[in-house]
Amino acid sequence: MRSFIVAVTAALSLAGSADAQQFAVDASRLEPAQKAAFDKLLAEEVCPCDCPKSLGQCLQEGTRCAPAVLLAEWAIASFEQGVSSDAIAESLAKEITSGFTAPKKVPVVAGFASKGAQKPKHVIVEYADFECGHCRAASSVVEQLVKKHPDVQVVFKHFPLSFHAMAKQAAVAAEAAGRQNKFWAMHDALFATQDILSDELILGHAKALGLDVARFTKDLADPELAKRVEASRAEGMGFGIDATPAFFVDGRPYFLHRSVDGFELRLKMDAARASSSCN
Repeated sequence: MRSFIVAVTAALSLAGSADAQQFAVDASRLEPAQKAAFDKLLAEEVCPCDCPKSLGQCLQEGTRCAPAVLLAEWAIASFEQGVSSDAIAESLAKEITSGFTAPKKVPVVAGFASKGAQKPKHVIVEYADFECGHCRAASSVVEQLVKKHPDVQVVFKHFPLSFHAMAKQAAVAAEAAGRQNKFWAMHDALFATQDILSDELILGHAKALGLDVARFTKDLADPELAKRVEASRAEGMGFGIDATPAFFVDGRPYFLHRSVDGFELRLKMDAARASSSCN
């Protein structure tokens, strides 16, 4: 099978630099089965630059579609890392059709806990469940991301799953701790003990974190906090969320790997959005 090599000139940097850089995508280093799967992706997926072409056509015609180049590079790297072709195809299809090219949503962020930039260039909204193992794993990624990128802010919203018995109560507990400026400390404690959560354990966390326990207990019973959690979940359902964690990057759903590299890729795609085309 012939090598797939394409060069595209695009203004591309996380900060949105206008300097032109030359990018090449070379799939020749993939194993034969991986090359076949990669070629299938190029033929079946559409160009992310809003034109009636396949991903492969968009790349081969030497257009200025930087997001296409980035996604192709991501797919190649994913194959090299041993990610299954089905998983790559599913993520790529969702990212192109329902993520990067999706209409923007406007999640309610006022009053919800956030970390990172106070005046952000990029806002990532996370919907999570404190009993979700994938959410716990993603929490460390979020921490690394905001430390590495001072222009990124992450907002935490609640999406307790119905089959997790303590998820809603844990979400309310985090909000109650937030009233004493300890949301993130409670967030970390809840994730650290998610397999054994109970009302008694949550109260123990409050004591260990130095909260005013009487106030915390009263806030746990405040219907306004329960309403906040329920409204967050309802909003997520309205956006089509059916699993956790779910992320929106600058208002659009995100479907690539939940890794620092994955989020950085999406930020680069967004930075190149205005200057990219396949004309």
